[in-house]
Amino acid sequence: MKKSFVVAFLLFASFPAQSEQMRFLVFGDWGMGNEQQKAVAKQMKTTAASQEVQFVVNVGDNFYKTTVDSKGNREGGITNLTDSLWQTYFEQVYNSTLKNLTFYSILGNHDYMGNASAQLLYHKLDSRWVMPDRNYTVRFSLNNDTGSTALFVFIDTSPFIGSYYTDPENPTMKQQLDQQNYKEQLTWLNETLRASKDEWKFVVGHHPIYSAYGVFLPGDISVSMEVVKPVLQDNGVAAYFCGHVHKLQHLQQDGIDFFISGAGATGKVYVEDPNMIESVVWSTKDAGFMTVELDDDQMVSQFINTEGTVIHSATTKRPTI
Repeated sequence: MKKSFVVAFLLFASFPAQSEQMRFLVFGDWGMGNEQQKAVAKQMKTTAASQEVQFVVNVGDNFYKTTVDSKGNREGGITNLTDSLWQTYFEQVYNSTLKNLTFYSILGNHDYMGNASAQLLYHKLDSRWVMPDRNYTVRFSLNNDTGSTALFVFIDTSPFIGSYYTDPENPTMKQQLDQQNYKEQLTWLNETLRASKDEWKFVVGHHPIYSAYGVFLPGDISVSMEVVKPVLQDNGVAAYFCGHVHKLQHLQQDGIDFFISGAGATGKVYVEDPNMIESVVWSTKDAGFMTVELDDDQMVSQFINTEGTVIHSATTKRPTI
């Protein structure tokens, strides 16, 4: 029998002053130690300073290794709290103006290839790293006058990928996934969103529900990210932020914005699915990240490359339900 997961609920005070916008960055798939990771980080620092960014949303795949598996894919994860990758991939790269920003983080599939639990504990060594559990929520106050709030629900998406059980990327991944229960996660996600009275609701995961390459992992015999989409739609979620695909993408479907920001260290070219053309608003293989400004009524999202150029912008209106 699979072990039940524990969910942490966090309540945070207001960041912005009255009538100001809340600003944050979104990035993922970054822990490679390459020049592109450093270039993205450099521009994140510049943007954070110029736009008075208040926190960072990290969508997972935090640590890759230089070694590759039998399929030619880079291995990943860390061994413990003192693994040298904490310094070379995180502390020494996301410093300067990012040093005082909270990184709200989740696990990616590459993190499951190592000691995932160590990432949940790293806040003891660096308080800006926040990952209190595999699934957790954060609520922000947006405006002291109106009392409006935004709920961010962070979910661990690797347990939703059926192929990881039948063909795990390494034995460590399988051992850790066997301790999770995606059905309980899905129930918790639905109940959490349903109980929310927040003006804005967002969900953050590592794996896409949709990308320009189709429904993520179609044909899995057990479960895929498709099971998450109805929960978002039924509960008035405005946007889903994720990574995994090493690109920057914006998709829209059934009133939900799907933002992929998985190019924190590299951009790739993939074969696109012609069935997704109507849902794909924009896509690029450039490395980069997202900036988001949120107020009572709308969210303005921008994708920024390593040159500091805004290469795509989108405006999301607050859902009416």
